[in-house]
This record gives sequence, structure tokens and C-alpha cells, in this order.
Amino acid sequence: MTAFQKTRRILAGAAALLLSGTASHAVAQEARNVILFIGDAGGLPTLNAGGILANDKPQSLFIHSMPYVGLSDTSSLNQWVTDSGAGMTAIMTGRKTNNAMVSAVPTGQAGAVASVKTFLEYAEQRGLSTGVMTNMKIWDATPAATFAHVGARKDKDEIFRQMLKPRFGDGVDILIGKGRADAAASFAKQQTTPEQAFAAAGYRYGEDTAIVRDAARAAVLRDADFAPIPAVEATIAQLARNPKGYFLMVEWDMHTDDPKKGLGHVREMDEMIRRISQIAGKDTLFLFTADHSFGLRMSGGTRGEPLAGQYDAEVAKPGVTDTTNDVISVHGGHTGEEVIAAASGPGADKVHGFFPNTRLFDVMLSAMGWKPEK
Repeated sequence: MTAFQKTRRILAGAAALLLSGTASHAVAQEARNVILFIGDAGGLPTLNAGGILANDKPQSLFIHSMPYVGLSDTSSLNQWVTDSGAGMTAIMTGRKTNNAMVSAVPTGQAGAVASVKTFLEYAEQRGLSTGVMTNMKIWDATPAATFAHVGARKDKDEIFRQMLKPRFGDGVDILIGKGRADAAASFAKQQTTPEQAFAAAGYRYGEDTAIVRDAARAAVLRDADFAPIPAVEATIAQLARNPKGYFLMVEWDMHTDDPKKGLGHVREMDEMIRRISQIAGKDTLFLFTADHSFGLRMSGGTRGEPLAGQYDAEVAKPGVTDTTNDVISVHGGHTGEEVIAAASGPGADKVHGFFPNTRLFDVMLSAMGWKPEK
């Protein structure tokens, strides 16, 4: 064998080893679970002010430590500024739609819509466990976009109906949110009660999030706030029992119509993400984003003094409003600038640069090794 032939054989062997290692690495990096965190109205200004209000230093949230970051366009199909229905539909289905629509797209015929398959439905079809947790109403646009398909986000009766009549699998396994009174009113129109309807669909139904630990299928509906970390810990403990994996969507309201309340929710969700990162496995893709941004601005404040105290002092001044506050001000509602998408875990490296919010659907599919359906 000539020296040239020996060299070719060595290089060929090295290439084979490299390709083999790359292939095994790709398999090892495939996600088993996906946890999607939605900060509703949690745009960059809100994250910035929320972190400083909580910790009195910039870039102090756990979210800021997530290694892969991109900027997501949130415009809807028919408006530059999206609502939560269209914003979440894009993330969950990979399709832009009109404002107020939920996982449905216009067909072009007199207000008719067509359903679009959601990532949660992909997971259900493949036998994964699924969960939806929110501190807002369970039928509201963001949670509804994971499992329901309606042309009008306010159609709560139809959303509740689809909640218990899923198109794929047995539907969402763990449901936690507000809207208990709404559920009672909606099911009363069907001459039944939420207790009866959820029990018939195989759920344990109640107001205490602790029931999740003992029930593979549970619906916790409340009309009051609940402690987020115990609830999400119980949810993950339950979902993780499925050897095929799970998908969990956690939404936390970050609207800052009431600035201090909304920015407090930033801290709550950040603490949740930090805690979940400690208990979920390394085979879990963590993805945080917002469905849209909001008209909040950090307008002032002196370093070295607690920002919360400065804000309170400003609010106490006669005549000061949210729009004239010199520390944290709010002007209007939803806004159209890009929002952050931050990720860690298998498949997170695909989150980078500028992209449309529909890309996040592809990121989740790719992380699981699934192909999008036509």
C-alpha cells in the first residue's frame, strides 16, 4: 500500500468516526419534553423593568441567563399589532392568522375559518402527556390556542366544549387556571355542571392544585390566584411519568395596566422558570417568549436606591398617573415591536437572530424530531 493510499484510509476512517459521533450526538440532543413559557405582554421593556424592580440591577432575571436568544416578530396576519389569539396561534401552529382568531385561519369565504393543528395536538397524537397552566382564565386566548379552534376568542362556550372533545388523543391531561365561574355558566347551558362534565371526560376536578399529584388527568379551575411553584412542580411530576415525554405550556400574565402588579408577575414567572430548570431533565427544551409586547417604559430612576421605593414615591405625588410617572410609565396597550425568545436544552440553538413568531413552532417540532404536516 502506498503512502497516499494509507493517508486516504486514515482520513476516511477519521471521517467515518466524525460522522458517527455527529449522528449519535444528534440523537442524544433530541428532546423528550418541551416546556413553553409565555409571558403574556412580556416584551423587552417589561422584562427589563421587572428585573430591576425585583433585584435593583440590570439583566438579573434567570431568563437573562438562557444561552440562546432571538427576537421574534409578533405581527398578525391582518394587523401590525397582534392580540393574544393571533400571537399564540402563530407560536402553536406555525401559521399567522387574524386578530381574535384562535388556532384557526381565514378561508377567504364570508368569515369562515379552518382549523390549524397545534403543537399540543401533535404531542397528543403521539401519546405524550400534555399540560396547560395559566394565571389567567383557562378559556382565554393564549391557553385556548393550544387545544381549541375558533374564529372568535370570546366564544368560551365552544372553547369549553372543545376542551373536553379533543381532535387528537384524549386532550390536555392537566389543566390549571382561572375561570371556575365561567365554566359553571357555560356548562349550565348544556344542562350539566363542570364537575359532571369533567368527570365524564376522565378528569379529577377541583380548586386545589394539589390534586394534580394524584391524578393523571386533572382540571383545576379557580377564581382566585394560586401559588405558582407548587402547582407547576406537581404538574411536571405528573406529566413526567409518561415514558414518551410531555409538552407543558405555562402562561403568566405580564400586562402592566397596573405596572407594579404586572412587573411582579415577571418575577413570579422568572422564579418558576428557574425552579423548573432544576427539576426537569436535560432532555427538556425550555422556551420562553411573549405573545406580544406592551406600552410600558422605564422612564427614570436613580441607581443605588431601591427602584420600588422610587416608584411608590412617584405614585404618591398628587396628580401623577401611569402616563406621567417619571420612573415607570405606561402608554397605551399592546405594541408591535419584536419580543425576546430565549431557550435552553435540546434544539435551543435554533433560536437566534431575527425571525417571525411562526419559527418557534418549527423549533419545537425540530427539537422533538417531528416533521410538520402539510
